[in-house]
Amino acid sequence: MGNIIKCPICGCENIGQGKLSGYTNMNIINNHFSIGSEVVAEICTKCGQILSLRINNPDKFKDLESS
Repeated sequence: MGNIIKCPICGCENIGQGKLSGYTNMNIINNHFSIGSEVVAEICTKCGQILSLRINNPDKFKDLESS
């Protein structure tokens, strides 16, 4: 049995996805040359509640050494 995502506000199980537009990439702290990754949201299609935010390329943020 798979995980069913349900909106905590209205109970709807019809969840869509959207992408933030404009200058909304998630960028690496202290790395001004990184282009970062797009931010994607899971959204309830009934009431519009944003259920989660995630980035498309999490590997860009792994094992970064801070100076």
